[in-house]
Amino acid sequence: MKKILGLFAAVLLLAACGTEKKTFKQAQLAASKGNFTQAIQIYSRLIKRNPNHYAALINRGVLWERLPVKDAKERAKNRSYAEADYLRAIEVNPAVAEPYNNLGALYVDTGRNADAVVYLSEAIARSPKYFTALMNRAIAYYRQGRTTAALQDFNSALKLRDDEPLLFLNRGLAYFDSGMYDAALDDFSYLIHLRPNDARAYLERARVFIRMGYPANAYADLEEAVSIKPTYALAYYYMGDLLFRKGETDQALGMLVRSKELANQYVPTYELMGDMLALEDPVSATANYMVAKKLDPKNARRYDAKIRLMRTEEGRERVLANRFFPR
Repeated sequence: MKKILGLFAAVLLLAACGTEKKTFKQAQLAASKGNFTQAIQIYSRLIKRNPNHYAALINRGVLWERLPVKDAKERAKNRSYAEADYLRAIEVNPAVAEPYNNLGALYVDTGRNADAVVYLSEAIARSPKYFTALMNRAIAYYRQGRTTAALQDFNSALKLRDDEPLLFLNRGLAYFDSGMYDAALDDFSYLIHLRPNDARAYLERARVFIRMGYPANAYADLEEAVSIKPTYALAYYYMGDLLFRKGETDQALGMLVRSKELANQYVPTYELMGDMLALEDPVSATANYMVAKKLDPKNARRYDAKIRLMRTEEGRERVLANRFFPR
């Protein structure tokens, strides 16, 4: 499965048949050893000899997506090649579900969620119990903000497989965004049961505990997350927030410093630190807002507003109250 907000879409490598089997197996062997470029070249020879070689088209498409890249431009180019292969595979064999799923998964990865839903729906129409396609369409719906539809697909997928960790992670996120915190808590707790050494699972459950008003439980989960993954910047971010709300300012700021060291491009850390420092050190608060503005120019107006509020005590108190003591 591939990454989507923490989320993955899946593709399928197919087997070959007929007289080209030996060459096809050479391509598969190269791919299994991580020699993706060589495998692509072999599949390309097969496709040149037989433009309707369905399995070679599917597998080459998958490898175009897996091929290591040097920059975003090269990744976009490779994805366009993969898209072309999947579309051609659909032309060759329109009755089979897999290329629709693979193309839909590609569109999820590239943010084309409406297109993803179209092709994943085609996959499901051809194979109603296609677990991976249901998962992928749920992710596409989720990214569109169609949480009810996403949950329906996640629940349908669960009837087919009840042991897939990514299902519980993604459904838990959908429940969380819908304000269904008890259900989210159940999913993340079961995810921890399935993956007791998964730091992400503890962090997500901590976020639920925070929303439910259980800061001690949240902090315990965050401590577990950083014990599993000491470089988990986001966990330190949430720990800093919780500590500040307890009145432990120095420890809270220390957590945010650590978060910055691990992820110096993560904008919310700078804004949170600015809000923490607003009353006691408006100069440092302003410096943090300026960094946030530089990293996140689309929200420049919000940071500029906070910078202006640093000029008066009333403004500084407003920033602190709005963040930590909202009415």
